[in-house]
Amino acid sequence: MRIAMLSLHTSPMQQPGSGDAGGMNVYIQNLSFALGALGHEVHMITRTAAESQSLQVGEGVWMHEVQVAANQSLSKEQLPEIIGPAVLAVSAHLQGLKFDIIHAHYWLSGMAGLELAELWSVPLLVSMHTSASAKEHESGIPEPGNRKQAEKQLLLECARIIANTPVEAKQLARFYQVESTKLDVVLPGVNHRIFHPDQDKLRRPLGEDDLHLVYAGRMQPLKGAHLLLNAMGAARRSHPDLRITASLFGASSGSADYDLKSMANEQNLGDVVRFYDPLEPTKLALVFANADIVAVPSLSETFGLVAAEAQACGTPVLANAVGGLAYAVNDGKSGWLMPEADASLWAQKLVELAQNPDAVTTAGHGALEHSGLFTWERAAVATLASYRIAQSEVQS
Repeated sequence: MRIAMLSLHTSPMQQPGSGDAGGMNVYIQNLSFALGALGHEVHMITRTAAESQSLQVGEGVWMHEVQVAANQSLSKEQLPEIIGPAVLAVSAHLQGLKFDIIHAHYWLSGMAGLELAELWSVPLLVSMHTSASAKEHESGIPEPGNRKQAEKQLLLECARIIANTPVEAKQLARFYQVESTKLDVVLPGVNHRIFHPDQDKLRRPLGEDDLHLVYAGRMQPLKGAHLLLNAMGAARRSHPDLRITASLFGASSGSADYDLKSMANEQNLGDVVRFYDPLEPTKLALVFANADIVAVPSLSETFGLVAAEAQACGTPVLANAVGGLAYAVNDGKSGWLMPEADASLWAQKLVELAQNPDAVTTAGHGALEHSGLFTWERAAVATLASYRIAQSEVQS
């Protein structure tokens, strides 16, 4: 099959943890490589403000950066305005290629995908990765009304929908009245050749401690790093004899007044918290493998690839029981799910884990076992099955 993999608002090759790049970028890149390894031809497509260019990036996999709104730096909120021009630019850039399927990621790409699917006479599959109504319900942060309306149209008109977990599938059915017969669940994967427990030992970045935490992701309110810092502050005040440290990896994304370093100082954590730039996967795997716990304090999360990657390194995860995290983490076995995004509850759990290293070690073994559920090879095969169903439905 020749597959158009649409990701207009962020490049699948962009460094996760910076800008708008996160788990979705990892998902698209690894799924594309896995499909290419199975003998299919995958064309990842994104928008750039620079000159258009195309490059083969893997076996059977191409990356097309298509110029739309030349020399303009656009926020995600401005991108709906260029969906029409993006359709024309992508169609012109890929002229001569006949596709069998379009797989669009996120609602912006999906809206462009609706037009391209009609233009190319091929089925459109959509992976939402996050939906406005579910995100708003979990986080309490309002989402633009135009996005919710566009998502309703998209989910109604596309051929099929691929959800990351059964949790996401239920959310789409609940909030958008999507028929279950139109939904396929494909669990994301982990690159186990990169993320594994057999890593070199690192020196603790902050010296001796009772518990060392790692956070990796964009620095934005929805990802909840402030919750982790508030919990660490509360834990320190209640148990000053315990030394709980944290390393946070990522770049600021969105709100300019979301100043985590100031928050850390306000909580008197200057000596136990360090901030770092995002890391490429092999270095991130090393950091994960040497942490006691990877914290995923997101207020909303469709799946939580960081949680899956951490567990593949044999490191348990502490997360909120929201969205797909309730599926990605086996509560009590591969990590711990907090019933509320509450700093005091997190603080109690941090103290409990710092005082019980054996529980952390045991959960690490469970984390490695649980991570076996998530492979990109399995995800690629399941995705192909969804593609085939969409093709057969169109033909009939």
